[in-house]
Amino acid sequence: MPRLSVLMPARNAERTIAEALRTTLRAMPKDAELIVLDDASSDRTLELASSTGDSRVRVESSPTQLGVALAAERLLATASGELIARMDSDDVCLRGRFRAELAAIERGTDLVFSTFQVIGAGPRRPVPPIGFGHAAARLALLLDCPYPHSTSLGRASALRAAGGYRAGAIAEDFDLWLRAAANGATMVRLARPTVLIRKSATQVTAAEGWRESLAYDPVLERSYQGLTDAVWGTRETPWFRELAFTRDGPLSPAGRAALEPFIERFLDSISGLPPVERWYLRRRARQELGWRSL
Repeated sequence: MPRLSVLMPARNAERTIAEALRTTLRAMPKDAELIVLDDASSDRTLELASSTGDSRVRVESSPTQLGVALAAERLLATASGELIARMDSDDVCLRGRFRAELAAIERGTDLVFSTFQVIGAGPRRPVPPIGFGHAAARLALLLDCPYPHSTSLGRASALRAAGGYRAGAIAEDFDLWLRAAANGATMVRLARPTVLIRKSATQVTAAEGWRESLAYDPVLERSYQGLTDAVWGTRETPWFRELAFTRDGPLSPAGRAALEPFIERFLDSISGLPPVERWYLRRRARQELGWRSL
């Protein structure tokens, strides 16, 4: 039985899946499995996934489209490894990814993420190679989701205890990380990039208004409130519905007043972090919520 199961849902990914498979297999331990679920593709995705010639690859297919969340949950249900990693069919896995993430797991954490770099879809700002300890990793989730699927590796028990993937959430990965953190799972982010994340104008996350729609998703809001309850003992998060995930600052007086309780709690929470983590989260707060006066 493999110790590590790498999950890869794929739909109409014939242009990128060969590279995703090749680089993932190159980085994977020999005692791991890579499970690919072809989600009713209309192109050569299933054919390419089935032609690697590597015994570590297991390919499944769905005759009807499941969507990313249901496909991920089906993969999680069938995975046999005690550890679960994700890889998207359009990303590139860097050498040493699993070695570094498994070493972090061995140090006692439940979920490991990493930094990453972005390829495709025009110029992008590089992601600073700044790691997080558990406290900073959890607090970072109160600003946005800094942990793309393809950087994740964690204990299957922690993911399943949090409830796994849910189809109702707009951002199924963010939803799961929030619930896992609220459920007591420990998490860290490695400073080193382990994946190249491909951005495309045709991706769902690139659609106009998608980012803002997160702030009005009731499923995600409940998961977010679960984490604020675990961190601060309160589920009152008016800023999430009104101002989250926008960069419209500087804030209006009304917006500032709505955010003040959250700002005070957040600044107090990060005050005890190491200097680099504290600086970075303060910087991200300015970027995400328009806190120009911080």
